[in-house]
Amino acid sequence: MQSFNWNDLKYLIALHRSETLLAAARHLGTSDTTVARRIVDLQDKLGVTLFLRDGAGRYVLTEIGHAILIQAETTERAAMAVEDLLGHITTRLTGVVRISSVPVIINRILVPQISRLQDQEPGLTLELIPEARLLDLSKREADLALRFARPATGGLRIKAQKLGRLAFDLFATSTLDEHERSELPWIEYEDAQASLPQARWLAKAAQRDPVGLAPLKVADVETAWEAAAQGLGKTLLPCSIAAADARLQRVDIRNHTRLPARDVWLLSHADQSDRASVMAVKNWLNGLSWT
Repeated sequence: MQSFNWNDLKYLIALHRSETLLAAARHLGTSDTTVARRIVDLQDKLGVTLFLRDGAGRYVLTEIGHAILIQAETTERAAMAVEDLLGHITTRLTGVVRISSVPVIINRILVPQISRLQDQEPGLTLELIPEARLLDLSKREADLALRFARPATGGLRIKAQKLGRLAFDLFATSTLDEHERSELPWIEYEDAQASLPQARWLAKAAQRDPVGLAPLKVADVETAWEAAAQGLGKTLLPCSIAAADARLQRVDIRNHTRLPARDVWLLSHADQSDRASVMAVKNWLNGLSWT
């Protein structure tokens, strides 16, 4: 085995987590040819095959590649710890913390309140990922994730903390009067999202209302929000934040059943729990209003 460049380990980690050369290159801020070249060089220096390609063209670690990955991630955590230590020495935290969440939480809750964190920790950089899919925290696709449900998978390595509970209410455009808003059609969710609490409530409410359904369906709260604001129908939205949007107004629901609410959960990986930068962001998230 020849001496290899320790810096090449970050290419190993990125390709494992991203599974494609292009995605790994985007994450590292380089080109896919550079990633491929560095992986080939690392394999040549180590004298082993680190990756194989599956039927879908994704890069999958070999057994020896996975064993090396474990050590590479230990090196990665040590590097992050050094960054945090330097941040303490200079009395200011530094580093990047990636937060994944559904678009409505990113756009309507985090972004409006992010200046508070920036004032407290100007050396920190947040990467906000509006992604409905739960990213893999173990692969560091994100450092933290905010979700409307506690995860059913992840085991003991994933830590879950309940931040609060968002109550939903019925909203429509504020450009109409109360009667006109009530006469708007219902904006429902697409079939793949039919199991969501707000989707089930809307489906039942629409069945009892002769007004009927709007000629569109949505996949998430953010899209429902904009559709209601544009006067396309009425729908359920988190009332604590939707009420602050001047384009929206509550719709009378006296003839309907109790409104749903969604718990908000903060997910993190156990290996990241001692990073000062991650802890600072978690403290900020705990201090936000979630009711």
